[in-house]
Amino acid sequence: MNFSPRTTIRKPGLRSRNGVCVAQNAQAARIGADILEDGGNAYDAAIAMSFALGVLEPWMSGIGGGGGMVLRDAKSDCVQGIDFGLIAPKGLDPATYQLTEGHSTDLFPWRNVVEDRNLAGIHSVATPGIVAGMGKLHEFGGTMQWAELLAPAIDLARGGVAGDYYSQLFISTFVERLSQDPMLSSTFLIDGKPPSGAVLATGQARWHMPKLADTLSCLANAGWQEFYRGDIAQMMVDEVANMGGSLGREDLQDYTATLGSADCAAYAGADVYLAPGLSAGKTLARTLALSSGSQSDNWHAALAEALHRAQAERWNEDGDIAPPKTPDCTTHFATSDKQGNLVSVTQTILAGFGSGVMLPQSGVLLNNGMMWFDPEPGRPNSIAAGKRCLMNIAPTILRQGVGFSAIGAAGGRRILSAVAHLVGYMADLGMNAEDAIHAARSDCSIEGVVTCPAELAPITVSGCSTHVLPALPWPLTYAIPSILSVDSSGSMGCADPVSPWADAAAPKSVIPEGPL
Repeated sequence: MNFSPRTTIRKPGLRSRNGVCVAQNAQAARIGADILEDGGNAYDAAIAMSFALGVLEPWMSGIGGGGGMVLRDAKSDCVQGIDFGLIAPKGLDPATYQLTEGHSTDLFPWRNVVEDRNLAGIHSVATPGIVAGMGKLHEFGGTMQWAELLAPAIDLARGGVAGDYYSQLFISTFVERLSQDPMLSSTFLIDGKPPSGAVLATGQARWHMPKLADTLSCLANAGWQEFYRGDIAQMMVDEVANMGGSLGREDLQDYTATLGSADCAAYAGADVYLAPGLSAGKTLARTLALSSGSQSDNWHAALAEALHRAQAERWNEDGDIAPPKTPDCTTHFATSDKQGNLVSVTQTILAGFGSGVMLPQSGVLLNNGMMWFDPEPGRPNSIAAGKRCLMNIAPTILRQGVGFSAIGAAGGRRILSAVAHLVGYMADLGMNAEDAIHAARSDCSIEGVVTCPAELAPITVSGCSTHVLPALPWPLTYAIPSILSVDSSGSMGCADPVSPWADAAAPKSVIPEGPL
């Protein structure tokens, strides 16, 4: 590779007594901090960031997607989880996904399906949950008006978002998918092509989402239930039906985001609160149990072996048995406030730009949740009507004494390796948040392979080969993680040092940077 092996990057943690917001998009972090500055709490900030991220990086998430979160409520000192994962439509007919010869060369090597209906297009769509998840969070502890929290996303969608070289990477990667949908093509491409470098350099490349702005304005005025039971719901159902899809009114009406106590795993004297639903939370717990908090010289090898064993069990029991050939797209963010409330959220539309379908009237970019199911009948993860989709998300809260840390990452299958390393670095090896986010990590998302930067090589695990890759050229090589720590002295937010967009932001009263 033509990259300097001597390059180093450091991104200091940000401290504040009034709360911090961390996201893989600096604008989103600033939006959350502004909500805190306006008197909102961590829950309010998380809601505003969630909707804004769907406009700022629509290839990652948006109101047509799903996800999950873990939150710590300071008043009750309890940790809760909210599951707002994707669900297959109830009217889905598995015969729609007729098998054909060969295996897919796209995200997963499932048996091929006629017209790739499980991977892209209107038949790949599952019932979205992000709006319900944020609605549930607002009901749980939001203090600001719902409409105030959607306002930043509405302004962005209507006013436009300026492109840059980093957004260009994503748009160029998925240009084929964008070119197949008239709405997406007109929004993100210029004459059918990604914006040129010259257009980007002069600030002329912007994407506007006016139809989505109208939909968000309607949700702001009518409330989040409008997405599932109002005129917006009917509009979306009619649009999907006109395209031949199976997402129906009943799917939206019956959708519920679930709130409950978060499952907890004990590890190295700490408590690890796990992502809810069909996430990687259970697999993270199994990984930590298998690694047993080893502090030997072979710590990295022990964790890599635990990751491989835990993931093999997941693929055996839950499906998702082979590695994707290209990354699926997620976004992770976290918020805290001066009261000590803490929220860790991961949301996704699964593949880049989801299904590749942006509804022409509502402007909603739909997920392609059906790609996670095995189209072959009789498997643990086979396609079925009304079935929940398996996701790789792992938003986590780590409790160490009186301190709490929101840990999470984006990057599909790479998420689990990143989160397991960060939990281990802090709970087992005693690192603070800033040291942990900068420490080298391996990735064990591919069966039989350990991918690591040169400073960790070679990691020797029985039955595995070691691939040495630079840590810097492309953030998704090792996922895009963040850590937000809270204790009696305030908050510290640490964003991924490799990702050029990722950052932390705080309201006005910020104290000097440094360890908690």
